[in-house]
Amino acid sequence: MALQRARVRRIVLTAEDLDAAEEGPGTQLSLDPEREARLRIEPVLDRLNARWGHPVVRPTAAYRHVS
Repeated sequence: MALQRARVRRIVLTAEDLDAAEEGPGTQLSLDPEREARLRIEPVLDRLNARWGHPVVRPTAAYRHVS
């Protein structure tokens, strides 16, 4: 049995119905789900910190580990 792993060699992106740059910013595409999750949580953290004071809420990676 010749089992070989498939490799992604190319990704093609087609853009349609583009708006002019003057109409506002677009959305940056990312293929990294961890980065996308961090980008989605940032506005939520900003709103919580604005309401309750700055370093009240931070990403868990910002906290030091205590043994």
